[in-house]
Amino acid sequence: MTLQKIVTTQDPKTLNIRFWPTDICNFNCEYCFPGSVLNKFKYPKNVDTVIRNFRLLFDEYIEKHNKENFYLNIVGGGEPSLWPHLNYFCENIKKDHDVFIKMTTNGSRTLRWFEQNTKYIDKFTMSCHYKDVNIDNFIKNCDWIYEQGKEPGTLMLMDAKNWDKCKEYLNKMLSDSKYQWTIQAKEVVDAPGLDIASYTEEQLEFFKQPLKRIPESTWILDNLNDLNIYESIALYENDHAVPAMSNHFIGRQENYFKGWKCNVAIENLVITHDGKITGSCQEEIFKDANLNLFSEDFEEKFNRSKLDLKPIICPRNCCSCQPDTHITKHRIE
Repeated sequence: MTLQKIVTTQDPKTLNIRFWPTDICNFNCEYCFPGSVLNKFKYPKNVDTVIRNFRLLFDEYIEKHNKENFYLNIVGGGEPSLWPHLNYFCENIKKDHDVFIKMTTNGSRTLRWFEQNTKYIDKFTMSCHYKDVNIDNFIKNCDWIYEQGKEPGTLMLMDAKNWDKCKEYLNKMLSDSKYQWTIQAKEVVDAPGLDIASYTEEQLEFFKQPLKRIPESTWILDNLNDLNIYESIALYENDHAVPAMSNHFIGRQENYFKGWKCNVAIENLVITHDGKITGSCQEEIFKDANLNLFSEDFEEKFNRSKLDLKPIICPRNCCSCQPDTHITKHRIE
């Protein structure tokens, strides 16, 4: 069967934004995506300006594009917990708009740091990296997050070359954690040469069921509205529809979308380390607008910019970021 279309399960009234506040990281993962961990931009210090500019962006999408809420994923390519203004930013960005905050982190900070700096974060993705993780500290932090009612969706990054070590840490999470939080095995496909073809048949079989643990049934029932097991619907020839989990397209090598029409500007944005506003795949979507969210003159430039929020024709051969594969898109014959 040939894939024809992908339809996201994301609420059409929600704008998903990935915000990279820093390119500094305390880990050194060889599979981190190209252009990450440059230690060049550090982090924005004019945090009140950044908050004000975010609000202008929110208002634009509310007034012109029928968005009502914002899913803000504070994420890496750098480690976001190293941003000194993180807690202040999270507290204030929520004041005037409906903003749900998720932080994707390597979980390396102390339990005390999590206790003092994550009050306004609604959800976590905890990424476990075999090379640098302190697995006991990682598990302790995940248990604490679970105790706060904020289930830590945990990703075990499965490096093909260091498979046994990755499985060792995954098994330790299964055996040593106090609570039954989610654990998902994730392929490493972001760096050149580290695509799905790097894995053996046995390893690929391991990924066919990426969820290695889910919370107990009582937690699932209490949080049913927050669960999003299927991130999109895959439509094949003859109207054959398949619910797609996170690794559906990458695992099947169906993540080649060059020439497809993609809703990236409408559904997903990225604010990069230097304040640039792009599509989530870092494609130029505001070609006539030289906008920088960290800039003091953002409001002046923003007000006279025309944001052309239309689907784009995908220029990339391979889409290696799992969230991006689930953006609504369709084949153009």
